[in-house]
Amino acid sequence: WAIFRKVEVYRADETTSEPGPLMSTSNHFGGFLDPLLMMYALPRRPRFLATDDIWKVPIAKQIMNWLGAIPVHHADNTSPGSNDQMFASCYDALADDQHLLIFPEGITRDEPSIGRVKTGTARIVLGARNAGASGVSIVPIGIHYEDKAAFRSRVSVVVSAPIDVDAGIDRYVADGEDPSPENRAAVRALTDDIDGRLREAAPDFEHWQEATALTRAAEYTLRALGEPGEPVSLSQRDRLAGLLSDQTDEVKNEIAQDLSNYEHELEALTLSDEDLNEPIKGRFWRDLTARIVVGLILLPYAILGFLVHLIPFLIVKAIGLLPFRPGQMASGRPIAAVLLFSATWIIAAVTMGTTFGSGWGWATLLVMPLYGVAAVVLWERIVLARSAFKSRRGESLGGSAREILLRRRRDLVSSVLEAL
Repeated sequence: WAIFRKVEVYRADETTSEPGPLMSTSNHFGGFLDPLLMMYALPRRPRFLATDDIWKVPIAKQIMNWLGAIPVHHADNTSPGSNDQMFASCYDALADDQHLLIFPEGITRDEPSIGRVKTGTARIVLGARNAGASGVSIVPIGIHYEDKAAFRSRVSVVVSAPIDVDAGIDRYVADGEDPSPENRAAVRALTDDIDGRLREAAPDFEHWQEATALTRAAEYTLRALGEPGEPVSLSQRDRLAGLLSDQTDEVKNEIAQDLSNYEHELEALTLSDEDLNEPIKGRFWRDLTARIVVGLILLPYAILGFLVHLIPFLIVKAIGLLPFRPGQMASGRPIAAVLLFSATWIIAAVTMGTTFGSGWGWATLLVMPLYGVAAVVLWERIVLARSAFKSRRGESLGGSAREILLRRRRDLVSSVLEAL
């Protein structure tokens, strides 16, 4: 909650909460954030498969061992049995009805598409079946970041329906063949199935220009079709954008053209898509009053929170200006925030403890994070109030200008719906 403003979790069914051997696979766009999100979104805590480089860092080694993570050696390791222990550990875990999670691309990607899905997942599952595990399911999971390098952005996690390996084993092997990890055809067929299902669940665009355009088109469409004033669901937006990315180039170009026409009119009038939604009568002032009341209650605590956390906050903001790749920023920024804010709380607690006694020190350590929460909540209340005032500008538009904007938006919505 501290890192993200909102986390949406969509589950196709409740398979991930049921007992039994489970192998989850996920796209890997967010580096260090991805395992954190999986621990939050999945009802059963998974054991991660991760590169053995992490075990070379002392503190990280202890954390990974505490989580029960399983180290994976690099593919360029020339030792023929270098991953034998990894496979054996996975077989034992699945035979014991445990939950494993792997990022089958192997690396964090900055591109808006799924990379080459490696064969490790299929080899583990087929090997576990041969070793005696039964009823193994594979669950593809898609992580959709609004902005993985930003602080307090949104994210959605799409947990797909499982692949029942036992029920579908005939699809992966020919009659009479052994579905073992040594059967390359079986491994390839299962890997292709995992690849296709993962691309359905996760963002998979050809390039960033397409990702940006289709995502905005999906957001505008859902807002136009939704209730006035209701925020657009991130998971629904990205699922719709994913469906649009599967269309032909001709269809996508038509959507892009309608999007460009609509946004050109918005820019000419210095408006946003939210400004076109009719405010709900009475709701504006009721919501604004509630925000002001909450803000006044939080104000003294938020001011102290701002003052105490200003320096670590500015450092975290400065880190965001460094020339790191988005994937590196997705890992580095939250780690830096955790370390800097924790250090700030400890310094404040030690200072109060040595000055006024240990009781004051422990009390300070307890309330400092709460003051930080008050500061964040107050700031977001101010932003919401500002957006609410801005949205009322739509009422002052002249009839002809408003009609042009609404017609442009209707054209865009029609193109999106026809594409589906």
